[in-house]
Amino acid sequence: MSTELPLSPSSSFAQTTPTQSAPPPEIESTLSRLSGYRNVRGVMILTRPSPVAPWSASTAKEGPIGGIVQSTGTVFEGESGRKYAKAVENVAWSVGRAVEECDEGDELRLMRIRTKRHELIITPDEKYLLVVLQDPGQ
Repeated sequence: MSTELPLSPSSSFAQTTPTQSAPPPEIESTLSRLSGYRNVRGVMILTRPSPVAPWSASTAKEGPIGGIVQSTGTVFEGESGRKYAKAVENVAWSVGRAVEECDEGDELRLMRIRTKRHELIITPDEKYLLVVLQDPGQ
């Protein structure tokens, strides 16, 4: 099940607009493939605020603003999906900025965040953030 989630105007994310370029066709196959794993509870694709340095000085004060492109899994539906999107985007932005500050020219490629119940795997690239939420114990 793949859904596009429009974001509310009160959200800190910009709503996806028709002027944005359509995501690459590989997204559907990636979502489908990752969702097929037994322990995966959900997969989400987020847009990056801009294709250039997501943690540049221009975003230093307000933080990142992107949006949900597509998601699978009930864990990322509705308000829960928006909460995860906001949290993931803020974490990726902060960690990416810290990496750049520590070693200029280096960049964030992958993050794994393990909580008591779940594990988030976050893979940022220039235009998108790929987020996989899984139950690590299964």
